[in-house]
Amino acid sequence: MPLFALTATFGLVSIGDLTATAQEQAQPQGIAYNPLPAVSVEGEPLEFESMSSYADALGVPAAAFATFKDGEMIAQEFSGEGIGPDSLFQGASLAKSIASAAIATLAEREGISLDEDISAYISSFDLTSLEGYEAPVTLRELLSHTSQADVGGFEGYPQSTDLPTNLEVILGSEKSNTARVGFTRPAGEWFYSGGGYQIAQAFAEDVSGQPFAQLVQELVFDPVGMDRSMLMISMDAAAVAPLVPVIGNENQGAVEGGWHNYPELATAGLWTTAADFGKFLVAVMAAADGEQNTGISPSVAREMLTVAGHPNPIRGYGLGFGILLAEDGSVDSFEHHGKNVGYRVSFSAYPKDRALAVTLTNHPAGLQLAQESNRGFGTALGYIDPIARTIIRAPFTDDLRTQCLGTYAEAETPEDTVLLVEEGGSVIFRDSNGDYLLVHLGQGEFMYPELAVPFKCESSGSGTTLSLGRSTTYVKQ
Repeated sequence: MPLFALTATFGLVSIGDLTATAQEQAQPQGIAYNPLPAVSVEGEPLEFESMSSYADALGVPAAAFATFKDGEMIAQEFSGEGIGPDSLFQGASLAKSIASAAIATLAEREGISLDEDISAYISSFDLTSLEGYEAPVTLRELLSHTSQADVGGFEGYPQSTDLPTNLEVILGSEKSNTARVGFTRPAGEWFYSGGGYQIAQAFAEDVSGQPFAQLVQELVFDPVGMDRSMLMISMDAAAVAPLVPVIGNENQGAVEGGWHNYPELATAGLWTTAADFGKFLVAVMAAADGEQNTGISPSVAREMLTVAGHPNPIRGYGLGFGILLAEDGSVDSFEHHGKNVGYRVSFSAYPKDRALAVTLTNHPAGLQLAQESNRGFGTALGYIDPIARTIIRAPFTDDLRTQCLGTYAEAETPEDTVLLVEEGGSVIFRDSNGDYLLVHLGQGEFMYPELAVPFKCESSGSGTTLSLGRSTTYVKQ
């Protein structure tokens, strides 16, 4: 795990103290592929003619990219041997968007308010017995990560593992690899909680009397016309043919058995294609505009796109969607990112143009590919991502080389060393996980642009330190 692990807020990258400034780019005549990082270096744009060429450069084995405008798919692209329209990827946390639509639809059908306590509707276990329960616990809170529920995410289970049920995930068991779910987060705090989604799944199964996968098929996949999407705890490749599940990869190689199984269907159990997931997003946007017969009711779509919590000052969160509001309060864009073992996925949607980009991949570097591909598509349409900014590379002088380059260690663990080196004209932060190319901003300040992580080299009478964001400081040896 890199020392400066990605800070995820529903998959959105938090950039800490950085001031978000709008990137200035000429809008292209057409919608060409034009990946855009969160942090661009002035005069050094990314130049890739296609998603597949960028995927190859990043070492992503397989990826699918689909774009829509005016509610219609305008392009799709695939990367990797044998990857095409029939290739299924795990959708990871994009499952939360699907689950939110299904659960809100069920509540509307049954006359249950999104804002009433749901403990009386859950018959499979006693919700009030969970640690920290305090009425009301509502569907709006659970689906917007504002219920104080804990257990952030799930790693799934290797295919050889005996799987827990959803109730065993919630209540804890010897089979489960996560803690018992409780309501232990501070009141009023937004906390990304897969555990909360699994409680909402239990609600849906108890109220409907149906398995969750069947319910979602009935309430979302069939009405929207998503014939290449499914919720599955254990993927049966033969059962989904001619669709073909794509093998997941982590940095060390292919996932054993091809992929992990996820009993946490509402949180992470989606298998889909980029084009098929795009159909769902188009249906939500159309329904939110009041259109009937999209497969999603207008009232449900509007609830999904209503901000209920604020993970950071820039974006809000509705029901299964991260939301960026325009100055007039309308939805400028909405998005979600996801990580399952072996898969990284993302989408960005732009309601005013009924436009969207979906990127599905099977490698950790796929998150960078996905976010930058989607952001570039939005920029081509004229949308501004408020976290995007441009930095200027400053000269790295001989005095700074003498001061900053060398071996560093944390004061508390001096045996764990890192390096700041210069190779091939680039300044590199090197730890046990790999090399990270830094951009020098001047006066010993650097940035790792892929994750917008700042570094600072400073000298005093007591020696030289290298700080990484706010959290970590290394001492030069």
